[in-house]
Amino acid sequence: MNKVSVVGIGNLLMQDDGVGVHAVNRLSELDLPEGVNLIDGGTHSYDLIEFFCESNIIIIIDAMQAGGEPGTIYRAPLEELGLKTDDTCISLHQLHFVDAMHMVNLLGHHPQAIVFGVEPASIQLSLELSPEIAAKLPRLVELVHNEIIELIA
Repeated sequence: MNKVSVVGIGNLLMQDDGVGVHAVNRLSELDLPEGVNLIDGGTHSYDLIEFFCESNIIIIIDAMQAGGEPGTIYRAPLEELGLKTDDTCISLHQLHFVDAMHMVNLLGHHPQAIVFGVEPASIQLSLELSPEIAAKLPRLVELVHNEIIELIA
């Protein structure tokens, strides 16, 4: 059986940057299949290495500035995004989830990773999503839920 970890990345204090955590919180309200682990990844990517090593499939949800209209939802395998590790990282507190995934690969584990990104409208100090992103949150949750069901089947 596939073990799927869904990781919401972002800072809840910074409005739309927290969309991944908001999505994971909404997913926790649904009846998910056995073998699905929901993780509030927050901004602590180093802590994710253990979860990444325990999973066959990882779904990452995060704000993603890719030049689209605010609220645009992107889906792509992690390796197709062209994200690189940060060679200038001097502290584990700076570790990005891409670096965490690279470390997992160095440990000999190679889970499938899918990223759902949402183009933010505002990254200001606020606990609430912007109206544009709040309106898209149900669709994002639906897309991730459908992905989970497809991967578990």
